[in-house]
Amino acid sequence: MFVYKDINKTSTVVQQNLLNYTQNLTTASNGIQSHKIVSGSISQSYWNSLNVLFYTSGSPLYGSTNTFESNKFAKAYSNLSIQQKAGKQFLTKYHGYPSSSLITIPSTYYGERIKKGSFTFTDLNSSDNNSNNPIIKDDGKGNLYSTNAHHSQSTANASSSDNYVGNIFYDKGLVVLTETGSWSGSVDYSDLGTNYTLKFDSVNTITTYEYTLTIQPNEYNHSMNYTLRTPISGSLKESTTTLSAPFTGSEFSPYITGINLYQDGDLITPIICAKLPKPIKKSKKIATTFKIKLDL
Repeated sequence: MFVYKDINKTSTVVQQNLLNYTQNLTTASNGIQSHKIVSGSISQSYWNSLNVLFYTSGSPLYGSTNTFESNKFAKAYSNLSIQQKAGKQFLTKYHGYPSSSLITIPSTYYGERIKKGSFTFTDLNSSDNNSNNPIIKDDGKGNLYSTNAHHSQSTANASSSDNYVGNIFYDKGLVVLTETGSWSGSVDYSDLGTNYTLKFDSVNTITTYEYTLTIQPNEYNHSMNYTLRTPISGSLKESTTTLSAPFTGSEFSPYITGINLYQDGDLITPIICAKLPKPIKKSKKIATTFKIKLDL
């Protein structure tokens, strides 16, 4: 009688797939927060944190009387920006434009990260004379640019070192508007970030484990169904049971309704319980193969 059997690990298949889900959020969405920041004044602690974590590299050194302290964030690999990886994330306006707006997005919305090139910010409080609202997108490199700005600082690509208006840090859920100039004649970028909508794709990795389980004709031919058993009378305890006569013949085969997987060293508590959509009769003539897929 076979009760337990090892899985053939060479037949186990592990696959990873990226899953994207489009999020449509507003300032009223649970967990979305906005902060106005002015260096040396409003939310100074936010300005300091962003400066050290993302903007110190390539900018004036963070003030300190200690030489080590002032230089430890001065190299590109010392902070969390993606400048050193992509080479095209612009970070220069954070210090030259000390007023900014910070939007924080909880990971429950973006998962592992925000998909690059999918982010759109639409301000609802401001509009130009034609009732057009400011629309800001990301360029896939960590920069934000306006898609419909009236004023630009150059005639170059909208996403350039001159025309970018802020940064997005995809795996942190942080959006920072650093431009303080004018979006239109009546709207400044510093006016944005109070009432808006956000649209982006979240990124999550789904890992699929596929286990192949093969049962040979001579294995698992006994039933665990106690309704097939009757108590033994006589000198043995009446709690002792045996298969009823109709189920003791050579033609009897149990039906498989579920498969439990256990870990080494614990054969009591299953870690996976797979239930079949319908009972499968166990064959005594040919091998039977089951495939179990588990998504994590």
